Amino acid sequence: MSGIAMLNASFGAAAPAVLVMNLDATVGAMPGSNITTSASFDGSTQYLTLPASTDWALGTGDFTIEWWQYMSATQNSFPRIFSVGSSGSGGASIAVSIEGGTFYFWENGNFTFSSVLSSYLTTWVHFAISRVSGQTSVYQNGTKLGSTFSDTNNIADSSSTLAIGTESTPTAVTYYTGYISNFRIIKGTGIYTANFVAPTTTLRAVSGTVALLPLAAAPFMDMSTNLYTITNNGTTTTTASAPTLASATTDFTGTYTITTTNAGATIAYNSATGGVFRKSTSSGADVMVVGPNYVTGQSYTVFMAYKISATSAGRLLNTQSEASKDWLLGAYNGHPKAFYPNFSVNLPSSGADTVWHFSWGTFNTGTSLGQLYTATSTQPTSTSFTGTNSGGGGFNQLRLFSRSGGSEVQTADIGMIRVYNGVVTLAQVQSLYAAFKTRFGY
Repeated sequence: MSGIAMLNASFGAAAPAVLVMNLDATVGAMPGSNITTSASFDGSTQYLTLPASTDWALGTGDFTIEWWQYMSATQNSFPRIFSVGSSGSGGASIAVSIEGGTFYFWENGNFTFSSVLSSYLTTWVHFAISRVSGQTSVYQNGTKLGSTFSDTNNIADSSSTLAIGTESTPTAVTYYTGYISNFRIIKGTGIYTANFVAPTTTLRAVSGTVALLPLAAAPFMDMSTNLYTITNNGTTTTTASAPTLASATTDFTGTYTITTTNAGATIAYNSATGGVFRKSTSSGADVMVVGPNYVTGQSYTVFMAYKISATSAGRLLNTQSEASKDWLLGAYNGHPKAFYPNFSVNLPSSGADTVWHFSWGTFNTGTSLGQLYTATSTQPTSTSFTGTNSGGGGFNQLRLFSRSGGSEVQTADIGMIRVYNGVVTLAQVQSLYAAFKTRFGY
C-alpha cells in the first residue's frame, strides 16, 4: 500500500503514526444529509485514474469491489465501469463492462462472469463483487446475480493504473456514459457472502479498504488511508444526480460518530474547494463534535485545513471537555496559527486573514513537546512554533467552531480534520501538504 508512514516519537520509540480519524467534507453533504452530486462521465473523453499499485493486485485472496452507478443509455460496445489494465495488451487483470444490457466481469482478460440485467438504465443501481475462499458472487442491489462461481484467478497486475469510466489505456469503445458514486475496493476481505440490503449511507473505510472514492465533489479525493492521487482526465465533472444515500454520521474511518447540533442551520455544507463545512454566524448553539479521547498518555497529530471568514472572539477547533484539558487548534480570537495543548505553543493576537491555512499540531507525551507546523501557499520547511510543558496533552473529542458551552464562536470554513495516533515528521508534513495543496488553491 502507498499509505503515508508516520513516526511516533513517544517515549523515544519509532512506530508508525496511524490515521485514526478522518473528517472531510469531500462527501458532498452534512453528516446525515442526502448527497446531491456524483461523478459524471460523457462517454467520449472523461475518466479518472489512480496510479499503478500492488493494491490492485488482488492475488488469489478475498476481496470486495462495490459502487453505485447510473447508466444513461444502452451501450453496445464494451464501456468499462472500471478497469486495471487494457484489453489491447492481452486483457485487463480486472474490469467490469455492461454491454447491450449484459453485465460482464473480466479477470485476466477472460469473461469470468456474465449476466443479463433488468432495471439498470436511467436509475441508480448498486453493484458488488465479493470473493470469499475462492468463491465469487456478483450482486445487484444486494441480490445475487446468477450463482456463486469458483474463482482461483491470480489477479497480479501491479503495473497498470486503476481507471474509472474507461480502461487504463482508453479506446473509443471503452468510455462509459453515466454517473458513478461511492466506489470502494477492499483487499483481503469479501464482506458479502449472501444477499444483503444495499447500503443507504455513503461508504466508509472498513478493514482492508485500499481505495474509497465518494466521487461526490471535485476535485475528487481518495478517502482511504492511502491518499491516492486521482487524475481527472478529460475534466470529469460532478452533476446534480446521486443515489438516494445519506452522508454517514461517522468520520471516514467509520470509527467516530459525528454529533451535529444544527437547529439554527448556521453550519452547512458548501461545494467550495471540493467541499467544506461552513459556519456562517456567531450562534453558539450549532456545533459539530467528533473524535477520540486523547487527554492522557497519547502522542498525536491533528491536521486541519481551514479558512477564517472574519476576525471574532472565536476558537475554531476546541476540545469538547475543557475540564479534562484546555486544548485548541487553528484560530484564536480570529487569528490563525493557534495551538494550545493545555499550554501555549502559540496564541496569536494579530495576523488575521481570510486565506486557506494548513495546521499540524503535534504533542509527544514522552518529551512533553508540542509542535506546530503551518502553511499557506508554500510547504513547511520547519516547525512554526514549539513549546515544552509537562502539563500538556490532548483533547476529549474535537468541537468545531466554538468553545465548550457555545462561547467564542468562530465563523470559518473547515475542509478537513485528520487525527493520527503519533507524531509526524517534517517529511510527512510535506507529503500531506503536497497531497492537498491543489484542492485548496495552492
